[in-house]
Amino acid sequence: MTVLGLGAAMIIMWFLFYAIINRVIMKQVMKSMEHVSEQIISQMEKSFLDLEEVSFAIKKDDDIKNILKQDNHTSVVESAGAAEEKIEQLCKGNMFVDNLIIYNLAGDFYRFSGSLDNTSIKYVMQVVESDDIKSHAQIKVEAKNYIGYVSDIYDGSDKIGTLIILTEEAEVYRLFEQAGKNENLRIALAADDKVILSGYADFIGKDAVDIKALSKYCIYRKVGFTPFGLLVSYEDSNNYISIIFFVAMLAMALILFSILEVFLYFWRKKFFLPIQSVITEVEGFEGGKGEQLPATGMEHFDGLVRGINEMVERIEQKEKEVFEASYSLQEAELKKQRALIVSLKKQISAHFTVNILNIIKALSVSGENEKAGLLCDGLSFLLRYANAGDSYINGMDEFFVLTKYAEIMEVRYPDRFTAVIDIVDELEQVELPRMLLQPIIENSIVHGIIGGAKESGGHIHVYSEFEDDKVRFIIMDNGCGMSESSLNELRENIQNADSNDVEVEGLSHVAIVNIQRRIHSYFGDDYGITVDSTLNVGTKVIVQLPRCKRFT
Repeated sequence: MTVLGLGAAMIIMWFLFYAIINRVIMKQVMKSMEHVSEQIISQMEKSFLDLEEVSFAIKKDDDIKNILKQDNHTSVVESAGAAEEKIEQLCKGNMFVDNLIIYNLAGDFYRFSGSLDNTSIKYVMQVVESDDIKSHAQIKVEAKNYIGYVSDIYDGSDKIGTLIILTEEAEVYRLFEQAGKNENLRIALAADDKVILSGYADFIGKDAVDIKALSKYCIYRKVGFTPFGLLVSYEDSNNYISIIFFVAMLAMALILFSILEVFLYFWRKKFFLPIQSVITEVEGFEGGKGEQLPATGMEHFDGLVRGINEMVERIEQKEKEVFEASYSLQEAELKKQRALIVSLKKQISAHFTVNILNIIKALSVSGENEKAGLLCDGLSFLLRYANAGDSYINGMDEFFVLTKYAEIMEVRYPDRFTAVIDIVDELEQVELPRMLLQPIIENSIVHGIIGGAKESGGHIHVYSEFEDDKVRFIIMDNGCGMSESSLNELRENIQNADSNDVEVEGLSHVAIVNIQRRIHSYFGDDYGITVDSTLNVGTKVIVQLPRCKRFT
C-alpha cells in the first residue's frame, strides 16, 4: 500500500509538473514570439516609412510641382533635369522604390527611376485613372507583379498631378523570408486593412481584423500615413511535442515506480528490520551479569550495538569499582565515583538511547534515511565517547561533543529550540574531565525549554571566556527559568555539594550538584558552578576552572 500510495502521488506530481511546464513553455514561447514579432514589424515598418518619406518629400518639392505645371511632354522632360539628382538622393538605399513616375493632368509623364518602358508606364497610368486609385494598386506589367503606391500632388488646393511608386512583390516576399525564420510565424502585408501579400495563401484577401481574431497570437500595425499595414501571426504547429512529452512522462513514472518498489524492498530488509530488532532488544534489556545485546549482522547497526554493550560494561565496571572502593578509598574518592556513576547513567541512559532509536525508526518510515543515518552515527559517537572513561579531554573536543549532542536533541525535539555553540582556538589549550558540560546542556533543553512547555523559539548559547589563569564556560538559555525560592534551594545544594546530606537522585538539578562535586574533587573548592535564573526569562550557568593544560 505504501508503494501504491507513493506511486499514485508521483504520477499526480508528474501530471501537475506537465501542466505547469507546458503552461510556462507556452508563456515563454508567446513572450518570445511577441519580441520577435515586434522586431520583424519594426524592421519592415522602417522600409515602408522610408517609402512614405520619399513620397512626402516629392509632393512638397517645388521643382516637382514646376515639372507638373508644364503644358507638353517635351517641357516636362526638359524641366525634370533640375529635380533628377535630388530625387536620386531621396530614393538611394530604399529597396521599395523600383519605379518612380509622376504625370500631370494632361497625361504627360516622367520616370525618375526604374526600367519600365513608355508603353508599360502608360498602361499603369491608365489603370490608376480608370480605377480611380487613390492609395495603392496591384499591377502586373512586363510579366512582373508590382505593388503601386499612388498619391495625388497638389499646388495649394489644386491637384496638378499624380505620383506612382512601384515595388516588385518579389522584393516584399524576400523581406518576409529574411525576417521570419520560424516556420510558425506568418507574415502578411495589408492595404486598407485587407491582406494583399503573404507567404500563407489562406491570408490573402482576408481582413486583418478577422485574422487577428482567429489566431492564438497576432500583431497588426498600420504604417504611418500609408495605406499599408504589417501583420505577424504565430500558430503552434508542434502539438505532437506535447503528446511525446506526455507519453515520456508516463514511461518515466512507470520506471520510477519500479525503482521505488525495488528500493523499498531493500530498504526494509537492510534498514528497517535491523533497526526494529535493535529497538526491541534495547526495550527488553536489563543488563547485569555480563548480558549483552546480540549483533544484527549489519555494520551500521552493529556499531551502535557495540556502543550500547560497551556502555553497559563500563557502568557495571564502575559500579564494581565503587563497591570495592567503599571499603578502602577515602571519602572524597568515594564521592567522586558515586557522582561519576550517576552522571554516566543519566547522561547516556538506556531510556535516552531508546528514544533516539525510536526517532531513527520514525525517520526511516517517513523515508528520511539520510537524517536517520546521521542520528545513528551521532548516537554511536556519543556512546563511544561516554564509555571512554573519566579521562581528560581538551576543550575543543568537549565542545565538538556538545555540538553532536545538540544536533541529536534538535532532531528529537524539532522546531522547539536552536543551539549555538561557539568553538574558539583557545579551547585547544584547555583540558577538562570528560562529559563535564553535557549534563548542563541536557538540563537546559529538557527542563528549561522542553519541560517549560516552550513550543518554539527556544535558544541555548554555549561559549567560553578566558582570564589570566582561569577559564569560564557559560551556558545560557531562554527557557522557563526558576523562581527565587527554587534558585536559592539549588544554590544551597551546590554550596553543600560535598555533604552527604544532599540527595543526588530524583532531583531535576542532580547534574549540577554532581558536576560541582566532580570539580571540587579534581580542582578544589576555589572552582565550581554559579547559577543565575529568572522565572519565565531563562537561566545562566557559569562553570569556572583553572586554565592549564593538564589537571592532576
